Amino acid sequence: MKKKLIDVKNHSFIIKADYDDVLLLAKLIQAEGEGEPMIGKVAIGAIVVNRVQNPNFPNSVSEVIFEPGQFESVANNRIFNIENIDEECMISALKALEGEDPTDGSLYFYNRYTATSDWIKSKKVSVAIGKHNFIA
Repeated sequence: MKKKLIDVKNHSFIIKADYDDVLLLAKLIQAEGEGEPMIGKVAIGAIVVNRVQNPNFPNSVSEVIFEPGQFESVANNRIFNIENIDEECMISALKALEGEDPTDGSLYFYNRYTATSDWIKSKKVSVAIGKHNFIA
């Protein structure tokens, strides 16, 4: 049996999340935020947490992440190819699940240099962190 990287019992999350949710969120953060500063990685995790808390989105980490058309790294399968989760991404996932939110409640984000959706680009930016814009 593989040793668990973290003990979720030592953390107090603001949404329901287990060990597998932490790993999945860390993978999403790594796939979407590689090369971003840590605050940007926490912000990506916060988007998922904010969506779980919002009645207009699914109510679990995995349902939010795998909702069709929401995350580029799911659509292009990058999230499924991450075998070694970066420690900073794991810490970022924990921070987001504990309630840290540098986006001030945002529900969406996009890479302002690579995004092609006119819909997302038409929304008011709440905060910019690294290469990503976050919108409520």
